[in-house]
Amino acid sequence: MNYNKKKFVKSMLGAAILVALSSQGMAGTDFNANLELDTDATDTAAADTTYDQNGRVEVNVLSRREKGEYFVQAKGTVLLTVDGTTSVDDAYVQFGSKTWDLQAGRFEAVNLFPKAKDTLIVHAGGVSVYEANMVRGRIGDGGGQFALHYNANDNVKFELATIFGDENASGDDTTAVSGVRPSITWSTEGFSLFAGYEKVKYDLTAGGTQDKSGFGIGTNFDLGAANINIAAARSKDENSDEKVTSYIANMVYGNFGAGVIRSDVDQGSNTDPNVTTAYLAYSVPLLDIEGATVTFAGSFSSADNVTDDETTALRVRLNYTF
Repeated sequence: MNYNKKKFVKSMLGAAILVALSSQGMAGTDFNANLELDTDATDTAAADTTYDQNGRVEVNVLSRREKGEYFVQAKGTVLLTVDGTTSVDDAYVQFGSKTWDLQAGRFEAVNLFPKAKDTLIVHAGGVSVYEANMVRGRIGDGGGQFALHYNANDNVKFELATIFGDENASGDDTTAVSGVRPSITWSTEGFSLFAGYEKVKYDLTAGGTQDKSGFGIGTNFDLGAANINIAAARSKDENSDEKVTSYIANMVYGNFGAGVIRSDVDQGSNTDPNVTTAYLAYSVPLLDIEGATVTFAGSFSSADNVTDDETTALRVRLNYTF
């Protein structure tokens, strides 16, 4: 059986297990699913407008057990895409107490570059945007993750996330990856601050290693009825000394969301590329039926010192919660 067939069988088996668990009505087990279908139109300075339809059905199961001050919980998420492929999104176990816990499997660590209502974001010119997420998680096949959480009190939370793996876990040009990502979040009602640092090492197929590091810092707060995110992140390639500095600001107000991302790449030349991307989205009920919405989204991007310097993309997204 080849690799793709094995992956398909594993994903379908996972979906079957989730359905079986839900049908048994197990105590402490929550089962849900949703459909997301996108119809896109993308226009760039270098090519004619292209059209595409894509989407997936997301199937989730979450179970939690508690005894005294301790708990154990697990989550599994299978994605069934409209192009006929399947994959696993989250698949982890987490155990501990209100003060500490350990998480292992496949998941995402703390978000240090929140994009809020990011229905559609397409950057022009292939300019790098650093989101402080090299060690955030959900790496490819052959990889694994652990994260230790410590809640000092109701306001201060620490996370120490790690990734490791081989078999091209992080891309076709690598044979292994390892990384560490400590972060801290301070929050109170309607306001939070967060910061984190990450360092990752890639073993390259052609030989040698590639070392990268970076950090992210930001805030989230309520302003009237709107929720605001502001964050900045900076990475450094220890081999080439290339630096990427990215900024984001966005807001969500009811069913409307908008944001802007700016990224500057420092390659040590007079023609360093940069990109600015604005995005927005607005959701409305579909036929006034519960659990069904349609979202209209747009992304508008302009870059300097690249060949394909402008990109405009539009999307109509249909959502339905089962």
